[in-house]
Amino acid sequence: MYMSGEKIFENRREVAGKICQDIRANNGRMLNAKYFSERPYCDGAKSYKFSMANYLRLVSSDNEIIRKGNPRWFHATEIKNNDWSLKENAMPVLLEVWTKDADQQCSLTEFYNASDILGKENFQTKNQSLETVLNFLKERGILEVDDKIVSLQDAIDAVKKYSESHGANELTSILSAQTWLLETGVQTKIISFLPVFDESILAEIEKSPDILFDSMSKAHAILKNLRREKIKSATENIATEGFFRDLKIIYHGSEGELQDKNGFAYPKESILTGISAYDFLLAIKSAREQKIWLEFSYKDYSHGKFLISGEDFVFDEEEFLMPCLRTRLDKKIASIFWIILTN
Repeated sequence: MYMSGEKIFENRREVAGKICQDIRANNGRMLNAKYFSERPYCDGAKSYKFSMANYLRLVSSDNEIIRKGNPRWFHATEIKNNDWSLKENAMPVLLEVWTKDADQQCSLTEFYNASDILGKENFQTKNQSLETVLNFLKERGILEVDDKIVSLQDAIDAVKKYSESHGANELTSILSAQTWLLETGVQTKIISFLPVFDESILAEIEKSPDILFDSMSKAHAILKNLRREKIKSATENIATEGFFRDLKIIYHGSEGELQDKNGFAYPKESILTGISAYDFLLAIKSAREQKIWLEFSYKDYSHGKFLISGEDFVFDEEEFLMPCLRTRLDKKIASIFWIILTN
């Protein structure tokens, strides 16, 4: 059934109100957004990306199927025409479908997620490394690195700043940063990195609900522009730190707060190089009863993600260090740790 544009926009305002309620219920975060690692799309005979209005409709949905994180959706009519079978208790979502004629009419149409269709293959989520994601921004001059520590939070802040430099207001910059974060495909506890919507922003949306849809569209345009940014010529000056120049640590996080020598907490999902990486290894020595997740590389040697405990570094005499490292790590990386920590 087709609806007038005014009716659709009136319905959108209800969607915006629902999203504001959900954000308040989740400590200021748009929690449902975490299930969308890429822009959802119609995967039928005519495949196309959904509009940002439909993206927000999916984010506002209480349908449990969105938790599957599958971006592929099918029109109910196509499912029927292809004699596909739906799983028991499969529920559709109502999304906007606009006509292309001059009248520009719209209908709220039933779509089913691919996860609810029997026989459809599972969707494989992308898994980008933190380093790849940060390098994309660094190569384009969007993420400026003044020291030897750079984190995922630094990147999120940089995207917000980029958005603001392209005319975004606070709401648009938050939506830009959030969408960028989710679409990177970085495997981490994404909830702790989702931007927080201030109460004043929620009140503004409730007063003028249309601004949420407008800001989401602007955020999409800004991110599209960001992806087209050209790589800038390398001007980074690699510090001559001697032995530590080729040392790199990727710190994913720990059970508690891990502090540097100045008492500042190391940010989770950060990359440390050079002397900063060395200082980080020394900081591990002071950690007690903590589990720490990290990656390690030195020159041509690289060790993937592994778990280590601060207890493994509790020692009073040098002769106790090497055996404890060999217990946790392979021989080569243990030798490198030994050289670094006793240099």
